[in-house]
Amino acid sequence: MRKLFSIFSIVMLYVTIAFGQAQADFEILVHDALNANYPLWFGLDLTATDGIDFTLGESDLPPPPPGNAFDARWWLPPFLGALSSWRDYRAPGNPPAFPFTGQKEHNLKFQSTDYPITIRWNLPSTIASTSVIRDMFGGVLINKSFSGNDSLVVTNTAIGQLQVLIDYVDVVPVELTSFTAQVSEKGVLLNWTTATELNNQGFNVERKTIGWETIGYVPGYGTTTEPKSYSFLDGEVTTGTYTYRLKQIDFDGTISYSNEIEVVVNFTPSNFELFQNYPNPFNPTTTIQFQVPQTSDVSIKIFDMLGQEVRSLFTEQVQPGKYSVTWDGMNNSGAKMSSGSYIYRMTAGDFVQSKEMILLK
Repeated sequence: MRKLFSIFSIVMLYVTIAFGQAQADFEILVHDALNANYPLWFGLDLTATDGIDFTLGESDLPPPPPGNAFDARWWLPPFLGALSSWRDYRAPGNPPAFPFTGQKEHNLKFQSTDYPITIRWNLPSTIASTSVIRDMFGGVLINKSFSGNDSLVVTNTAIGQLQVLIDYVDVVPVELTSFTAQVSEKGVLLNWTTATELNNQGFNVERKTIGWETIGYVPGYGTTTEPKSYSFLDGEVTTGTYTYRLKQIDFDGTISYSNEIEVVVNFTPSNFELFQNYPNPFNPTTTIQFQVPQTSDVSIKIFDMLGQEVRSLFTEQVQPGKYSVTWDGMNNSGAKMSSGSYIYRMTAGDFVQSKEMILLK
């Protein structure tokens, strides 16, 4: 099978995007008996208020749907239903500061024609076991610890609101202060820095052309109040537009995403070149890359050590760029070749270059 990768003229790009998500962000999931579900978020941020914080993704929702159709949301202070949101963030103290130890109250409002209602959570150790989720009567009917990895099932159809009291202990967020991208001849270099980190296992680096894919992982520093810097080089880019984001993962599995960076890359080679195949030695397949600075008729052929042609791998006119072809270890007849050394040769007009590779069985 042949894969073609067109690579591009050097354009430098530098982008800085602030982290737009709450500094300490936690998720719960509310679903009914039909498995309709609502994810809800809560947490802490130095810029948060008791009202609507648009910059943190909070928004005042319209009234719940009529007829008790399934709905779940946070009621915001003063908990009278005037303000509601799928996200509810609070300031860590007055004045706001991290690390933070203290209690915050949230009110969870839900409705459905299909009870029971199940509430699930998976929270870090900085949310103490003394945290509770309970009914609005002080815990007469429902009173459960709101910590760790757990869930609550509400079977009483008369209950449509719960009080959640969060006891935070020494919370230090993973605070991403910058996220930048720089394009060079080696690829796209991503750099980011954190001001503080809490239980940070690390970052998945994700890239999107059509859909999101994970292209790498960078370990974190766990818990620290000191600034930390990270870098990742994406060397597998071709001409086009790419979007990057970071998926931050806590040791307990909690995840959060950074804002996204869009990067445009364009690179035209300055010379003809045939690159060493990889992997080498190989079994069963290997990749051969080459580049051309101008429109060219290119052929890639494979020979045994006696100089006999084994496989005509690629014969095509190509535009300026960098390309990749794959050899599956078979000859022109579809038979598997034996172990040993082989020569692959690129011809493009007057340019001819050969390299050796080793097939292992």
